[in-house]
Formats: sequence, C-alpha cells, structure tokens
Amino acid sequence: MGDINVVRDETERMGSHFNPSTASSFNDFIEHADLTDIPLRGPHFTWSNKWGSKFSKLDCFLVMGGLLDIFPHLSSMVLEKFIPDHRPILLLEHHVDYGPTPFRMFHSWFHIDGFDDVIRNSWNDLSGTIYSNPWIKFKKKIQLLKSNLRSWNATTRVQMSNKRKEIQETLDSIDSRLMEDRGMTELREKRVTVLKELTNLDHITQLDIAQKAKIQWRY
Repeated sequence: MGDINVVRDETERMGSHFNPSTASSFNDFIEHADLTDIPLRGPHFTWSNKWGSKFSKLDCFLVMGGLLDIFPHLSSMVLEKFIPDHRPILLLEHHVDYGPTPFRMFHSWFHIDGFDDVIRNSWNDLSGTIYSNPWIKFKKKIQLLKSNLRSWNATTRVQMSNKRKEIQETLDSIDSRLMEDRGMTELREKRVTVLKELTNLDHITQLDIAQKAKIQWRY
C-alpha cells in the first residue's frame, strides 16, 4: 500500500507523460502475484504538483485473495489533501445491513380493478390457520399479502402494457379511417371512448412517476 509511483493506464495520469511499458509491467506484476487493486472512492487522482497542472493516481492498496476472504467488504477512500502533494488513502471494511427490503405501496394500485380482491383474499387465506402466537399469525398474513401483491403487480403491469398497445393500435386505425372519410360520426364517438381509456391507463403510470419523484426508495 502507499505511494507506488506508477500507474496502470493512461486514465490515471493527466498533464504528464504516460509510459505504456511501465504500466504493462506493473499490471503483469499484479496479475502474477494474484493481487487485487482495491478501487478508490472519492477523487480520481491521489497526487498533484503544487501548480495543479499535473495529476496522477500513484497511491493504492494491493491485497491478496486471502485477505478478501476474511474481509469481503473491503473498500478504500481518498481523503482531503490539505498541504502535502499526496492525498491520504484509507482502507476500511464496511458493510451495512438495512434489514429486509421494505414493502412498497403504489398509490396507483387503488385505481386498478382487482386490488381489493387481492387484499381480501390474501388476508382470509390464513384465517383458519391456528398459531399459538397471534404476532406470528399477523406476520404470516403480512408475508403472504406482500408475496401476492408482488405477483399481482407484475401480472397487472404486463396486462396494462398489452392493453395500452391494443388501444393505441385501435386509435391509430380509427384516425386512418377518419382521414379517409370525415363524416363518420360513429367513428368519432368511438375515438372519444378509446381516447378516454388510453388517458386512464396513462394516468396510472403518471401516478407512479409522481410518487417515485417524491419518495426516495431504499433497497
């Protein structure tokens, strides 16, 4: 670790000469020694001259596979430079467990036929099941509901996509016929109905987009 004073490719230098032969030798050494170059987070370069005209990534951590087996979440970070010409780099093992993926509820679901039935049927599926602990029964109900809603949402989205395609094709067909015969009143009335169906479908999509824009989902 530390100031290796050589780079691996030309993207790790700016404003100074890049030597392909030296870089190739360095990469061969890393490969033959079975080392891993831990990616750096933060500024791309770790060294600069005092005029700020030359930048290089000269500092790195090279570790063996055995260390990664023990510390699988190793990462490194480039810190603030301050006075020296080299930025200090920090090696750390950091793993954050946010727990189970949170349940996501879309407001658009309340506008889709069949949503109420999924809720009702999922909740009643475990009504006759006997659990000694009521909290376990409640947990099982929530898990079943989540699973059923996920499957229902996936199926519904495909159906809505296919339906929108059919409506759009119908609308295009009506427009083509209207352009040939402007006096077809029935077609004009049908066009209004079809256009309303298309607007309703797009409204559901717009609800999801608006909700996602306001809420930052955590995965």
